[in-house]
Amino acid sequence: MAIGSLGGIVFQVSDETVLTFKGMTRDVSGRWTEHEVMGVKPKPEFLGAGNQKITLPITLSAGLGVKPRKMLELVERMVESGDAEYLIIKGRPVGRHPFRLTASSETWGDMYGHGELAKASLTITLEEYT
Repeated sequence: MAIGSLGGIVFQVSDETVLTFKGMTRDVSGRWTEHEVMGVKPKPEFLGAGNQKITLPITLSAGLGVKPRKMLELVERMVESGDAEYLIIKGRPVGRHPFRLTASSETWGDMYGHGELAKASLTITLEEYT
């Protein structure tokens, strides 16, 4: 069953494949400035919404039907090509705009005897693209 997607990445749980994230963080902010006025406190001014930021920690495991190396290469291409994709969870987009993949961080874990990557940790960093 598909949980959601980010471009070519499909988050899912089935008999054959488990690819999900755990501990997603989302930062929503406003942009403010302060005007210095002589003799009184500074005057704040709201400039508008800031770009939302999301961090997705993902565990990639061959034991759960995912090919870690293939997924790491897909994410690398998405980051380096400047892709902007909608993050869809349960059929609904997160936020109103797509997100650009600004960075990924990977930690290689278990390896099979013939050099195949069996388990890895991946963190994807996204920023709203308006």
